[in-house]
Amino acid sequence: MLVVLSFIFLKIMVPLFVLIGIGFVAQKAMKMDARTFARMTVYVLVPAVMFIKMYSAKVDLHFFATIILFVTVIQILMFIIGEISARMLGYSRSKRKAFSNALTFFNSGNYGLPLADLIFKSSPIAASVQVFIMMLQNTTGNTVGVLQASSANSSYRKALRHVFTMPSFYVLLLIIPINYFGISIPEPVLVPLKYLADGFIALALITLGVQLADIKCSYKINDVLLPCFIRLVVSPILGFLLTLLLGIKGELAQALIIGVSTPSAINTAILAREFNNEPDYAAKIVFYSTLLSGLSMSFVIYCLQFM
Repeated sequence: MLVVLSFIFLKIMVPLFVLIGIGFVAQKAMKMDARTFARMTVYVLVPAVMFIKMYSAKVDLHFFATIILFVTVIQILMFIIGEISARMLGYSRSKRKAFSNALTFFNSGNYGLPLADLIFKSSPIAASVQVFIMMLQNTTGNTVGVLQASSANSSYRKALRHVFTMPSFYVLLLIIPINYFGISIPEPVLVPLKYLADGFIALALITLGVQLADIKCSYKINDVLLPCFIRLVVSPILGFLLTLLLGIKGELAQALIIGVSTPSAINTAILAREFNNEPDYAAKIVFYSTLLSGLSMSFVIYCLQFM
C-alpha cells in the first residue's frame, strides 16, 4: 500500500504541485496581475475545454441529471455539517458563514479538472464531469456563496446576473443540441479549440499558484485543521457512500468522488475578503486545504482503484 501511495503521489500529485509552485513563486517574485490569469482561464480556456470534452464524450441529459443530483446532495450535506460544527464550537455568525462556505464550495476548476485529466488520461467522460461540477459550483458559489458571505439580500440579483455572464453557461446550451443531433464541427473550428484545451492544465494550475500567493493570512494551521479534515476526508467519504446509494459505478463514480474531494475553492477566500467576512480565517482554510490535499488526494486516488 505504501509503495502504491508513494507512486501515486510522485506520478500525479507532485507534477500538479510543481505547476502550482511555479505560479506561487512567480507571483511572489514578479507581482503579476492574478485577475488576468483567472479571467483567461474562466473566459477562454474553460469554455474551450468544456466544448471539446463534452463534444468527445457525447454526454446525454441523464448524465447531467446524475451530476446535478450528486453535487447538490454533497453541497447540502457539507453545509449542514459546517453549520452544526461551527455552532458546536461556539463560532460567531460571521465565522460560521466563512466556515460553511469553505466546506460547501470546492476547487473543481483549476484543481479538479487538471487532476482528473492526469488521473484518467484525458478521458472525455471524466473531464466532462469536472467541467459540469465546476459550472454548478460557479452557479451556487455566485448565488448562495455570495449571500452567505454578504448577508445582504440585494446581492442575490447581482450574483445571479454574474452567472449568466459566464461563457461556460452558453457553451453548455450549445453542446447539448450538438450532441443530441450528432452535428459535426468543422476542422477549422475544432482544431483551435483543441489547442486552447491542451493549454488548460498548465495555465489553470499556475493560476491557482498565483492566486494562493496573493492570499494574505497568518500562517497558523491549528485553527483550520477541522475544516481541512472535513473538506479533504469527510467529503470524499460522503461522495463514496452517495455513489453506492445512487448506484453510480465505474469511471463516472470515480470522477464524481475526485470532484468532491478537492480543497476549498479560492472564491471562498475572495468572497470573504470582498464582504469582510473573516477574510484571514477563510484564506487560511483555502491555503492549508490546498497544501494538505497532496496527501489526501493520493489516498483517495489509491482507494478509487478498488471501485
